[in-house]
Amino acid sequence: MRTPAAVAGIGYTVSWILSFVVGAPMPSVAASGDQIVAAFAGHDSPSIANFVLSEGTPAVALAAVVLLVARAASRAGARRAGLAVAVFGVAAAAVSLAELVMAAWLQYGPVTSGNAATAGTVWSAIQRIDGAKMFVLASMAVALAVLSLTSAVLPRRLAPLAFLLAACLLISGVGFVLLANALSGAVFVSGVLLLVVVTATGVTLRTSR
Repeated sequence: MRTPAAVAGIGYTVSWILSFVVGAPMPSVAASGDQIVAAFAGHDSPSIANFVLSEGTPAVALAAVVLLVARAASRAGARRAGLAVAVFGVAAAAVSLAELVMAAWLQYGPVTSGNAATAGTVWSAIQRIDGAKMFVLASMAVALAVLSLTSAVLPRRLAPLAFLLAACLLISGVGFVLLANALSGAVFVSGVLLLVVVTATGVTLRTSR
């Protein structure tokens, strides 16, 4: 199990990094409908590539990591903690896939037709859903921290990072839910920490009883 977990964890980070190099527009969380249409119009390929690399592929990788963590935890006698990690992680992955579908419809629907009002509504909905996902990811991070402190499945040194990640995710999540640019800026910190924690989880997962 360890090799698949490591590959999934590393793939999670690689996919996110690639999403920043495709040249897709990145409007603010509080962007208006007119701004969304102006930003995304004529950028179908880079926009969809960005959404796939930031929401689609990472969702699959995250689900793989947390399910492998749950399996290893169960074998090590920490079934409840592992199950909590899996439940929150898979839930976050499902939300990411839903965001991907919404983003694709935004690009090929309201943006293509120039419907600024609908584009603004859909964009705001995606941002708020993303904020809610951050709360779920924060719960996953806490569960990972507890698992690392109470079992040998994950190293104890992962716990402080996971707790810090949870705190940062809560702040950035509030920013996205409220469409507040000031608070949403915390996503740059929580995003980096999320990549580190997920990758470290996959790479350091111990599968022995």
